[in-house]
Amino acid sequence: MKSPARPRLVAIAGLLAAIATARGQTVDRVGPPSWWAEGEDRTVTLLIEGSGLVDAPIRATAGPLRIGKVHALPHGRAAFVDVTIPGGAEPGRCELTVGRDVRVEWPLLARPSRSPRPFGPDDVLYLIMPDRFADGDPANNEAPQGDRMFDRGRPDAYHGGDFSGIRKRLPTLVDLGITTLWLTPIYRTADSWFDAVIDGKPRKMADYHGYAPVDFYAINPRFGTFDDYRALVDEAHALGLKVVQDQLLGFSGPKHPWRERPPTASWFNGPLDRPPSCTFRYEALVDPHALEADRRGVTDGWFLGILPDLNLRDDRAARYAIQQSLWWTTLFEADGIRLDTFPLVDRTFWKCWSERLRATHPGMRAVGEAMIWDAPRLSFFQGGREGWDGVDPGVESLFDFPMHGAITGVFKGKDPMSFLAETLRRDHLYPHPELLTTFQDNHDVSRLASVPGTTPARLRLAAAFLLTSRGIPQLAWGDEIGLAGGAEIRPDYPGGFPGDPRDAFTRAGRTPDEDRLFQTYRTLLHLRKSEPALRRGKTTNLIATDEAYVFLREYEGSRVVVALNRGAKPARLRLPTLVNGPAVVLHGEGRWTPGSEGPALETPAETAVILRLGE
Repeated sequence: MKSPARPRLVAIAGLLAAIATARGQTVDRVGPPSWWAEGEDRTVTLLIEGSGLVDAPIRATAGPLRIGKVHALPHGRAAFVDVTIPGGAEPGRCELTVGRDVRVEWPLLARPSRSPRPFGPDDVLYLIMPDRFADGDPANNEAPQGDRMFDRGRPDAYHGGDFSGIRKRLPTLVDLGITTLWLTPIYRTADSWFDAVIDGKPRKMADYHGYAPVDFYAINPRFGTFDDYRALVDEAHALGLKVVQDQLLGFSGPKHPWRERPPTASWFNGPLDRPPSCTFRYEALVDPHALEADRRGVTDGWFLGILPDLNLRDDRAARYAIQQSLWWTTLFEADGIRLDTFPLVDRTFWKCWSERLRATHPGMRAVGEAMIWDAPRLSFFQGGREGWDGVDPGVESLFDFPMHGAITGVFKGKDPMSFLAETLRRDHLYPHPELLTTFQDNHDVSRLASVPGTTPARLRLAAAFLLTSRGIPQLAWGDEIGLAGGAEIRPDYPGGFPGDPRDAFTRAGRTPDEDRLFQTYRTLLHLRKSEPALRRGKTTNLIATDEAYVFLREYEGSRVVVALNRGAKPARLRLPTLVNGPAVVLHGEGRWTPGSEGPALETPAETAVILRLGE
């Protein structure tokens, strides 16, 4: 049931630029802009931003709130205010008065009754960049103010995708077999172009991707409103889908007001006039013998020297980030979180954040983005055990970039099929390899369909491996039709936008190769749902050669064999006696013949065959 306080929150949640002005004081925004009535006392630290705040008294003038410590900064533009919500307080209107008569509404909400449904190996995540998926409301293609940045002819401009477009396509994703949505960030971003240098060339870009926020408590109006996002999440949940939020906790956008006027002198890492660039030398974090300066080069440097790096060792900045995270997950009843640039944030912060997350949302899972391409280094960052520093960051899932590299190398034909097995052999390095999130594509890499050497048949083989191997599979929008693109060319989904010449969401709008791949994904996704061994099973490598890889998945008595033949010719594969006996083909075309020396499996060229043993 929806909280009766929700519509009121939506009305203020932006939070009201220039809320009020009186007698020299202004309040531009308050973060967080609301909180929840709890069963016990809860203290929330507000960041009030405006002007003339240095000597302004702050009082609770409506509702049960109690004002605690107030710390106004000498520049008068920010004040940190501890507000205690008494246990047992009822949801409703509360009000703060700043100075003599600047009044700010700060509502107490009823905590949602729905509990998160954590994502895991039973799920398949589907990454959507809202701007590039579907345009359901052309009226919001331009923001109410600022530069005109809508231009589908430019890869670095807005293309018009929004929440309404995603919502209309949810039934298609459910039918495909997707269980979990992951949208790139939806925070409000700059209403103007920003200057960037790509491949050594200056370029003006729009922040259509969402990774440069200017307000952590507002939504990008080009995607829709708070009500539109609420409608999308509610419908996704009604259809049985889970929703993962993409959260940015370690940095702000270069056009965030903090860039020029940070709340405190220690809010960001490094001097603002000459910020340090992140070195990305992850080995310094993994190595117990590394110089502390080298570690700080990773955690304290600004991403590409552009994105202001929050100093999350600072107690106030850390508290702001944690509260921001919990506000979004609670308000919109998220099921999980994706954490951007995970290793670039101090590990002690992640430990604190994870503890607060578990206390607030028991069981909720997060996946960290760590663009690290080898298992020895990547495994250090997975939660579930303490590192050499005595810290368990508590984030159970990471994106499996080593496996992504293996998938790309194998299915473009560069590396032998055995490289997949070799990559899996390093699973012993991870606390929880079964919780790694596996993928062939995302928004930061060249899509497999664009990689030279990839063919339609190899795309189908890659899909078969991704959806039958260990981990939590993740697709990117359009993987199911072989959508091409790269890190700087984020493609539009054909048919998602007015005027598109074809609609690839429908069978009639797909090419024969696209539809064959789509049907392959659909079949495999539904097979994964019906076969627990493909989701949770122990993996045993049976054959790993240059052109073939065969493995067994076993779970609670269920045994499934997956055979991948990349060769240009049919293959006859002799398997170990471990899997001897009858079998039934679940996917593909293959001939299985039991024998005293082990079963023989005949597979067509460039084909995946999946069999259930014991029938």
